[in-house]
Amino acid sequence: MLVPSFTQRAAFSLLELVVTLGVVCIVTGTAALAWPRVDAAMQLDSGLHQVAADLQAARTLAVASARRVRMVFTAGADRYWREQADDSGAYHRDLDRPLPRGIRVIAVNSGGSFVFSPRGQAENGTITLVDQRGTARALRLNQRGRITILPVDS
Repeated sequence: MLVPSFTQRAAFSLLELVVTLGVVCIVTGTAALAWPRVDAAMQLDSGLHQVAADLQAARTLAVASARRVRMVFTAGADRYWREQADDSGAYHRDLDRPLPRGIRVIAVNSGGSFVFSPRGQAENGTITLVDQRGTARALRLNQRGRITILPVDS
């Protein structure tokens, strides 16, 4: 009967373990350095999609309730709100939304408010958001109430 000796066992050498550990450290370090950029980009993308969804919800509410609904944005702010018109035409705030962490409204046209008619129509307008790194992205609202997230400028 053959008994395996210590020299016949399959195992990793010390050199192989040290090289593997070095590669893991390099990959981990690179990922840790890139994380702030990735996180900021994800927050900006999340903010754009949140605003687009809330604009679409405001349009749907205007059509469903047969009342004017407006979304109000302020340049430099990290939040926005929705208001509904009553029978006399006065607006009342019914939703206040913060943007994701580190995201602000940097520019807005149409006087900062986007009004949806009971037919779902709106004014043309653009909202631009910026992240902590200064990267800006925008979304556009057209007269038909269609929302488009604009591509990143090259």
